[in-house]
Amino acid sequence: MRSRKICFFLVLLLFSTLTCSVGASSDTTVTFRGAGVTIDLTFPDEAHPEESIWHNATLTANTALTLYNLTVVIKAPVDSSWQETTGWYLFNRQLQESETRMEEMYFQLPSNANGTLQCFIFVNTSRNTDYLSTTFYTTRVSELTFSEMQSLYDEMLSNYTILQADYETLLGEYDELLANYSTLFANYTALLSQYNALSAQYDAQVSTYQAKLEDYNELSEEYATLDNNYRSKIADLGDLKLDYDSLNSTCYSLQANFTILQADYDALNQTYTDLQTELTTLQEDYDISEGAVNSSRIVMFIFIVTVAALIAFIVYIKRKKQEPYLVIRKETVSVKSDEDT
Repeated sequence: MRSRKICFFLVLLLFSTLTCSVGASSDTTVTFRGAGVTIDLTFPDEAHPEESIWHNATLTANTALTLYNLTVVIKAPVDSSWQETTGWYLFNRQLQESETRMEEMYFQLPSNANGTLQCFIFVNTSRNTDYLSTTFYTTRVSELTFSEMQSLYDEMLSNYTILQADYETLLGEYDELLANYSTLFANYTALLSQYNALSAQYDAQVSTYQAKLEDYNELSEEYATLDNNYRSKIADLGDLKLDYDSLNSTCYSLQANFTILQADYDALNQTYTDLQTELTTLQEDYDISEGAVNSSRIVMFIFIVTVAALIAFIVYIKRKKQEPYLVIRKETVSVKSDEDT
């Protein structure tokens, strides 16, 4: 706090020194004489970058002469170099004594200009054999001009008086707060140690919580899967219960039908046994009948063979009694010619 106060007094001392040693007018005129002419250049003392300003140049002939060359060039400092902003040029002019020529040069300063403008004057007349030239500085260009700085200084000085009174009041409050700060700092140190212990416990609890949370998420996923399976099984159980009731009813119906069919089966089985006995009897009768038929067939076959042999014998005897003979007749065969035909 005290170091800031000392710095503030140093700034005030610097501004007061500038106020006592520098006095600037709003417009400045610089005069150049030589080679039979007088050049008066008027310009503003201060300006800002990108501001449009003027430089007025007045040429007066001290005697009758011929002006071969007059060059007036204004340059601005831009980024450690000089940039030409405007100029006035006259060549081969006849001037009478006390004749005057005026030139108003208006131009805009570059956006990054910072420093004092430079004016270069070059003169060559019939009154001198050598070229005359000079260079001098004109308008000061800066973001904040001296006049503006003076106004700001007056404002800061009035604010300083108010702030000094506030500073004395705040200094007393600062001493009280410093005592409170010492007490609070001791409490803060104790609380900081407690905080560190609690922070370590908190970190342990957080790691435990993270592990539990991961377990909970896994169990939650398993629970969701099992719950879905449970609900699916409950739905399947309802369907199976309906199927069971339907099948149980069908079972009771089939059981009753089975009892009736069992009785029918027993009756049919008894009938089958009786028919089986009858079939056995009929089979035995059939075997006996088939034996008799086979015997009859054999006798019949022998009879037929005998009859056939007898018939063949009779036929043979009849043919043997008739003796065959041959009749030979001799005949003359005459062939007719084709002409007779």
